[in-house]
Amino acid sequence: MPTRTSIDEKLSALDALAAERDRSIQLARIKDALGDRHYRVAARAARLAGDGLVYEAVPDLMAAYPRFLEPPAKRDPNCLAKKAIARALVNLECDDAAFFLDGLRYRQHEPVWGGSIDTAVDVRCSCAMGLVATGYARALVELAALLHDPDAEARAGAARAIACGNPREAELLLRAKVLAGDADARVIGECFTGLLATEPDESLAFVAGYLSDPDEVVRELAALALGESRLEGALEALREAWNGVLVPAEFRRVLLRAAAMHRSEPAFDWLASLIAQSSPRVIGDIVETLAPYKSNAKLAARLREALAKTGDRALQAKFDKLWEP
Repeated sequence: MPTRTSIDEKLSALDALAAERDRSIQLARIKDALGDRHYRVAARAARLAGDGLVYEAVPDLMAAYPRFLEPPAKRDPNCLAKKAIARALVNLECDDAAFFLDGLRYRQHEPVWGGSIDTAVDVRCSCAMGLVATGYARALVELAALLHDPDAEARAGAARAIACGNPREAELLLRAKVLAGDADARVIGECFTGLLATEPDESLAFVAGYLSDPDEVVRELAALALGESRLEGALEALREAWNGVLVPAEFRRVLLRAAAMHRSEPAFDWLASLIAQSSPRVIGDIVETLAPYKSNAKLAARLREALAKTGDRALQAKFDKLWEP
């Protein structure tokens, strides 16, 4: 077993590769490190290969992966090497569907206080994305099972991968998941985002319908997904929700965030117009929500003018503090 010092030296040598200009030297050292028996060294090499788009390393990544399967928890605790290798193969556009199919079903349970934990969730998520990217005809059929994985992160990863597949099939799976619900609302949020990306025209009204959902988190995630989509009709849906009856203050703050995420001139115009008709608390929320866009000179000038008309010096001072260059 290599000493701790030798492992750290190998990791430091890999970190130093970032400054190496000779591509052939980089490739040789990455390949050599991928052949190392220690999981941390192989993981670091895999990250370098993936981040650096070292396509020539694909065969070595494929060869390295099986070494960390048995005994899994001892050879590769927390799936550190396997996670890095799977992610690298996705980045490097590996087209081996069989590899990703195997990874899609991989589990690695490790003991923790009070039970065990599956450390292979990230492996399954990466392999889901990789499988879709290969163009494998039955990719979304295979991902349907992952959409019902016991782990919420795996289900969310499945939703993200499904959204990259055939739009019609993706819409069917993602809608079905939304309608069935999930114990973790974040999974539904990923489905909202996926639907608006894959079939925007067909999904806008469907997602907007959840702005009045009884579940506070679900309606907030619907609002954020609509804002992030930047679809023209999404802003109108957010405005309609704002004008609803008895809208909770916290949801109004989410609607402001969602409109800001839209990042369109109509969205900024609407938010600025709210200053003339809102309470000081809401105006303060608007100033805070739009602060990340303070480099937008036109928006800054409009907000400054609207705030001056309120005559509220405290709000103007808040604006000056948050929006100073």
